[in-house]
Amino acid sequence: MNLSLAWDNVVTYSLQVGLLVGLTAFIPALLRLRQPQAKLWFWYLLLVTCLALPALRPWKQEIVTASVQVPPPSLPTAPLPPVKHTMPRSQMALLVLAAGAAFRLAWLAAGFWKLRRYRRHSRPLAGPCAWRVEADLRISEDINSPVTFGFLDPVILLPGQFPELDQAKQDAILCHEVLHVWRHDWLFAIGEELVRAAFWFHPAIWWLLGEIQLAREQAVDREVIDLTSKRDEYLDALLAIAGAAAVPDLAPAPLFLRKRHLKQRVVSILKEVRMSKTRLISAFAMSLIMLAGACWFVTGAFPLAAEPQMVSDAVGVSVTVNDPLIHRGGVMYPSAALQARIEGTVVVQLRLGSKGEVVDASVLSGPDELRKGVLTSVLDWHFTRDVANSTRQVSINFQLPKAETVPATATAETSVQAPRQAAAGGVVGGVPGGVSGGVRSGVLGGMIMARQSTAPPIPGTVKAIATPGLSDQARRELLSRLPVHEGDTITPELFRQTGEAVREYDEHLNLGVFGNSGETTLQISAPHQAMMSMGVGMPVADLPVPPGAIRVGGNVQQSKLTSQVRPAYPPMAKDARIQGVVHLFAVIGKDGGVKSLTVISGHPLLIGAAMEAVRQWTYETTLLNGAPVEVATQIDVNFTLSE
Repeated sequence: MNLSLAWDNVVTYSLQVGLLVGLTAFIPALLRLRQPQAKLWFWYLLLVTCLALPALRPWKQEIVTASVQVPPPSLPTAPLPPVKHTMPRSQMALLVLAAGAAFRLAWLAAGFWKLRRYRRHSRPLAGPCAWRVEADLRISEDINSPVTFGFLDPVILLPGQFPELDQAKQDAILCHEVLHVWRHDWLFAIGEELVRAAFWFHPAIWWLLGEIQLAREQAVDREVIDLTSKRDEYLDALLAIAGAAAVPDLAPAPLFLRKRHLKQRVVSILKEVRMSKTRLISAFAMSLIMLAGACWFVTGAFPLAAEPQMVSDAVGVSVTVNDPLIHRGGVMYPSAALQARIEGTVVVQLRLGSKGEVVDASVLSGPDELRKGVLTSVLDWHFTRDVANSTRQVSINFQLPKAETVPATATAETSVQAPRQAAAGGVVGGVPGGVSGGVRSGVLGGMIMARQSTAPPIPGTVKAIATPGLSDQARRELLSRLPVHEGDTITPELFRQTGEAVREYDEHLNLGVFGNSGETTLQISAPHQAMMSMGVGMPVADLPVPPGAIRVGGNVQQSKLTSQVRPAYPPMAKDARIQGVVHLFAVIGKDGGVKSLTVISGHPLLIGAAMEAVRQWTYETTLLNGAPVEVATQIDVNFTLSE
C-alpha cells in the first residue's frame, strides 16, 4: 500500500473510531446500565470493536483501467536539472504519528523504570495483613496514593502516611489493592497504555480509556464494600488519600485514586445501584445490538480503501460493477466489431458460487458481436465472499475509439513505438488473462507459472510471497490459508500443498516460483497479471532505484536512444494471434547500456523476446551537473499484428 493511501486510511479509520464512540457513548445512560462491572464490560467491548473496525467490512477497492501514454516526438538532448528531493505530506504525517507513538512508549518505559525505583527504595510493611494476598506489601515515601503492579510477582506499594491511618482505613485500602491483584488488573492497564500509545492523537480513545479506568475503580469499590460492609470507613479512606498532595505519575499501574474520578466514585458508592440478572442481560443484549448497528453505519459511511486493482481493458471499453471484486480480467473489444463499427452496452447476469467465483453467466442484452468476448472475460472474475451464492448484474459499455487511436492498417512486424500503432482489436496493455489455462510448464524469464501443482523448479528459502492483482483483504485471507510462510524451506510436497490451498481459495489464481542463490519468491497472481516477474505488480514509482541513480520518464529517455534492436516476434505468439505491450523497468548505466531489467507486466509469450532485444539497446549518457549518472526508467515494447 502506498504512503498516500495509507495516510488516507489512517484519517478514515480515525473518523470511524470517533463517530463510533460518539454514537455509542450514550448507550449505558440510555439503557440505565449503571452497574459498574456491566459498564466496564461494555466499555471494553467498545474498545475492542474500535480496534477491530478495519476487519469488520471488506475494504473498498477501485478498479483502475490502465492507460497508455503516447511518447512525444524526439526531443533534443539536454542536461537534466538537479533533482530536488521533497518528502510527501502523507509521509511526513505518518512519521509524526510514529514519532508520537514512540514518545508514548518511551513514557511507558519511563513508568516501568520509575516503578522499579519505587520498589527498590521502599521498605516492607510491618505487621500482618488482614487479607490473603500473594503480593509483596511495601511502604514507599515516593508516592501519595497506593499502586499495584506486577503479574507473576505482584507488588503493592503503599504511601508513607499509610501506617498513620487508623485500622479501618488501612483495611479498606488493602482490600481495594488486593482485589486488583486477584483481578489481574495490571495486565489490562498495560494493554490500555499500549492502545493509548498507538492512538495518542485521538481524543475519543483517550475519553474511552478514561471511562474504562473509572468503571474499573467503581467496580472494585463495590466489591470492597460488599466484602467489608464498611461504606463510611471506605469513603473516609478515599478522602484521606485525596487530601494528599498530588505528584506527577508515570506508573503504568492502576492507582487507588485519580482525583478527577473522586466525585464519580463517591456518588457511585452512595447510590449503590443494583440490577436484576434479567434486566442486566436484556440491557446488555440491547447494547450489543445498538453497537453492531453503529459499527455497520460507520464502516459504510467511511469505508477503508484497498490498493486499487489495475485492469487493462481495451480502448473504448468501460465496465460498471457495483460489488467488490477480488480480481477481474480485462475486457477485449472484438476486432470484428471494431471493423464493423459496432458499439453498445452488454448487460450480463452473473451467478456466483460459494467463494464468490463466477460459476455461470448469461447475456441479458447487447449486440451479438460483443457478447462472446464479454462472457469469456467475466467467467474468470472473482467477487468477495460477502456476495457469494447470489446473482449480480454487470454492464460493459463498448464505444468506438477515436480515429487516431486505431489506425486502418498495422504492420506485421514488431512495433517498439507508441501504443497508437496497435492493431485493430488488440488489447492495450497486454492480453488480460494470458494464455487460456495459464502457462503449465516451461521456464520463462527465470519463472515457472503453475496452475497445476508441480514440483518447484528452484528450491530454497522462501524470501517473499507476492500476490499481484489481489486486494489487501484478499491477500490476508489467502496467506492465512497457506501452509508455507516467509522463511520456510520450499520442498516439492510443500509446494504441492500450497498449490492445493491456492486452488481451494480461488481456482483462477496462478501459482509461480522463481529465485536464485538459495532464495525463492512465491507469486500468487490474478489471471490478468499472471506473468509479473520481479516487479511483482508494484507501481513503477514503488520499484527501488539503485543508489546514485535518478528516475527519468520513459518519454524523455526514449529520445536518447542511439541504438535500438527490434525484437523478433515469437512464432508461437504470432500463430496464436497474441499481441500487447510488455512493460519493463530498466536501469541504464553511465555508459548508456542497459544494466538491468525488471518485468512489470506483459504476456508470457512476449516477455522473453522483449527482454532479449532491450538488453541490446544503447542510450546517450545522462549527465547531472556535468557528471554521468545511472538512470531508472520504464520501457514499453509494443507487439502488434496486421489483420
